[in-house]
Amino acid sequence: MLQELFSDLKHELRGAISMRRHPFKYVTLSTVNEQKSPRSRTVVLREVSESLECVIFTDARSQKMSYVTTNDNACMLAYHPKKLLQIRLDGTLKVVQDEKEVKRLFQKVSEKSIKDYTTSVPPGSAIDNPDQVDYVPRSENNFVALKFVPHTIEYLRLKRPNHLRAVFKAEDDWKGQWLVP
Repeated sequence: MLQELFSDLKHELRGAISMRRHPFKYVTLSTVNEQKSPRSRTVVLREVSESLECVIFTDARSQKMSYVTTNDNACMLAYHPKKLLQIRLDGTLKVVQDEKEVKRLFQKVSEKSIKDYTTSVPPGSAIDNPDQVDYVPRSENNFVALKFVPHTIEYLRLKRPNHLRAVFKAEDDWKGQWLVP
């Protein structure tokens, strides 16, 4: 049954890419700042590989980039409200360096979303009015792709008569271990 759970979590995570309104499309990403405090934000899953490596996009000037360069540990949390299913992935974040891969991923950014990477000042900068955001030419974008590499995945499904909770570790070839819910 553990391998069925693992197959289910894999199906759900990969479903976030293929199904437009899947609840796992938007996940909570937590990183660790310089003071060793967690920082969480919602991100969009852009790709999920067969090995469950996840790709997200960000602005090179965002706070999360400074956190990733000092401490690459991260956590992703996904929740499916209809299935009462929570999946937590612990792992590391790596900047995608390969130029061809970055170019391929950037081509996935929609025209309306490209502006998110072309603001004249970094994300999180103070402004007086939301209409005062200035942009630079598209060619001067600050697009970065990050790859999340999981090493542990925890599955929690709330159901009766018994909730199901298990942990899967890459070092154990994702075999799985039951946990008390």
